[in-house]
Amino acid sequence: MPVENEHFVAEALRLVEEAEAEGIRLRILGSLAYRIHCPENLALFDAMERALTDIDFAADRRQVKEVRAFIAERGYVEDERMTVSTEGSRYYFEHPETGLGVDVFFDELYFCHRIPLRERLGLDSPTISTCDLLLEKMQIVELNLKDVKDTLVLLLEHPVAGEGAGPEEIDADYVAGLLSDDWGFYHTVTLNLDKVQRFLPDFDAIAPEQGEVITTRIGRLRQRIEAMDKSRKWRMRAKIGPRKKWYQDVAAKETSF
Repeated sequence: MPVENEHFVAEALRLVEEAEAEGIRLRILGSLAYRIHCPENLALFDAMERALTDIDFAADRRQVKEVRAFIAERGYVEDERMTVSTEGSRYYFEHPETGLGVDVFFDELYFCHRIPLRERLGLDSPTISTCDLLLEKMQIVELNLKDVKDTLVLLLEHPVAGEGAGPEEIDADYVAGLLSDDWGFYHTVTLNLDKVQRFLPDFDAIAPEQGEVITTRIGRLRQRIEAMDKSRKWRMRAKIGPRKKWYQDVAAKETSF
């Protein structure tokens, strides 16, 4: 792993550990979490030139005061413009000496669609769960190559499972259940899963047999998503389809993990 990536990982793990010691729950998300969760395929991130940009955390909004104080005590300075513009749902900090940035998302991750996180922070550590990691990328309407790369590696390393899925498996029932009440989210995720599969042949770093594993897992997840009973709200919105905007607009830079 390149030295700069080692620095990101070491700092993120240090912050999670020290926060836990003070009763504060921080969970890593974004591309750094993908690297932590995919140790067997770190070389693929490097082969596909997937660099890191900052450290992203999910946290419980009930601990917002404690989180702000904790990060500030470690030399990071809060960007108050971000705090105001997001109405306190997202905080950004930067260390004046190292230039390292820390993003903290409280209770949910909401770019194009809402991903609830508050009650799911205890499912895994030091990162959010694998299915929440998948959803954080698949919610982005204007999916870019770095999101595709992260998703490919995650699906290569982690099986798709149903009821009783463990922390190293992608919980297809949870994903399908979340999407079954929100046609817009369903539409974005299914379009993106298809896009990820179409991109597979473009990456020479992924061997044919690895591509088959990823394709099978995408198919298994799609099958569960389609099989899940949909709510009345979902069915009503599906009749309108993409004629009406189904997502929140965000700038590309805001979704950079």
